[in-house]
Amino acid sequence: MSLPKKHYLETKKLLKKIPKSKISKWLLEEGYYPEPYVVPPSFEIQKFELNNNPFYEVDNSGAQPKFDPDRNDLVNVSFPKTQLTNRTFGIIAPKIYHDLVWYIMNEWDLVIKTLFRSTNKIYSYSFPIPVSKKNEGDLGHLRAGRMIYEFLEMAENDLVAEAYNYKYILKTDIKNFYPSIYTHSIAWAIHTKKLIRTKGNRTNYNKFLGLKLDRLVQNSNDGCTNGIAIGPAISDIIAELVLSAVDNDTSKIIDSKKIDFLGVRFKDDYRFLCHSKEDANVIIKTLQKQMAQYNLTLNESKSNIEELPEGLFREWTADFQPFSIRYRNKINYKKFESSLRGTLKVDKKHEGTGVVDRFLSELTTNKNVLKFDFKEKDLEKAISLLLLLKERRNKSFPQILGVIEKIIRNNKGKPKILSKINSIIKNTINEKLKNIEENEYDLIWLIYFVKSLNLFPIKFPKKIKSPLIKSLKANRTEFFKPIPPDIKLFVTIKKPGKNKELLDHLALFKNNI
Repeated sequence: MSLPKKHYLETKKLLKKIPKSKISKWLLEEGYYPEPYVVPPSFEIQKFELNNNPFYEVDNSGAQPKFDPDRNDLVNVSFPKTQLTNRTFGIIAPKIYHDLVWYIMNEWDLVIKTLFRSTNKIYSYSFPIPVSKKNEGDLGHLRAGRMIYEFLEMAENDLVAEAYNYKYILKTDIKNFYPSIYTHSIAWAIHTKKLIRTKGNRTNYNKFLGLKLDRLVQNSNDGCTNGIAIGPAISDIIAELVLSAVDNDTSKIIDSKKIDFLGVRFKDDYRFLCHSKEDANVIIKTLQKQMAQYNLTLNESKSNIEELPEGLFREWTADFQPFSIRYRNKINYKKFESSLRGTLKVDKKHEGTGVVDRFLSELTTNKNVLKFDFKEKDLEKAISLLLLLKERRNKSFPQILGVIEKIIRNNKGKPKILSKINSIIKNTINEKLKNIEENEYDLIWLIYFVKSLNLFPIKFPKKIKSPLIKSLKANRTEFFKPIPPDIKLFVTIKKPGKNKELLDHLALFKNNI
């Protein structure tokens, strides 16, 4: 049995040992908001429990069943992915999110059966719920940590160990995946398109879980049938349901052609080991054809076939190794600058990788102790360079602020450096407040940073559209009103020293599995 298949079956086995009550609790409390680098610590669940009944139930009073949850808009937050494109994350209205969890839990056995099909030979490494061999029957907390672990397990361990059996690797991914998911395809994935399109079944909400999920997802996004929210854990489960059907259909067809292959997937990223370029071309054409059945398309610009062992490794990790400070407990300014300059070189060579995040994570120990052993004048230069680094990777901004927060906490008795940091942050936030719409992502992190450390009063403009910025300004939830009284979506910003530190909130590359 291959390592990917073992992993796949082990995930199923571990999942079945976890009580549904723990899974629903995790989905509601840990999975409601997008991953930690998207929103600051105030956007964290205080209370969110699974009720005995859903908020929205099927109406059987008429000739045909009706299911009409209230329509809502997603609360979106974006950051620039490239110069021309944004990555937009969504927060789902709490009552709809609750019901997505409720209905999935109500038919959990069907969900597991759909996710883990015996005939599937493309093995997923992106199950969002953090199961672990170390704690059977229990769940972890850090979804980001789980996802990083799963990707590394797939890309750097299992696939490499199996590669000796094959000659080529095919890599491909889905174009614009989450925004392209057709909500009707959720029901097709769970129940098959043929069954759902059979006369009398299209509106049989009592019988088909997929139809209820379809309508809930639509009405979380103002009735749109294209696209699901990026970020919430429930979206990741729905995405896995859809792709499990694609993977299973693809596996059957490739198998019928007697092609020997090993397929793995992490979210929308596919990798196949095979024996020839001809086999690779059959695989990618088959996958593309099955994707089309679910209104999805592969990304041609990111599809390639390479001769092994090329294509097995993340090249940036080897290139970054000489500049890494991972195993040092203390670094001087010279070493910091050298590592940063090396990081910039690697980032330029391998654009869009996680090298900047890795560099930033190595500035602190696993217990988030800052490694800097700097003179005061060097701290000013370091802060300037860290803020410039944000221009290379927008996603890294929260980590940069987290490191600066550590500098502030470590230099409480040094008014000169604190005054300099205040001046830099004040100028930055005032400049960004001139165009809130363009700078929303940076601003939600800056506002939390300033308020949690009580650095200075922020002069907000009179009109603010962003519900996230409104919430941080008011220090309470300012979206999805009215919220049921037993759901608490916001953690009040308290006095300095009593708020969650940014690096504890992020904890992306620390030992969390």
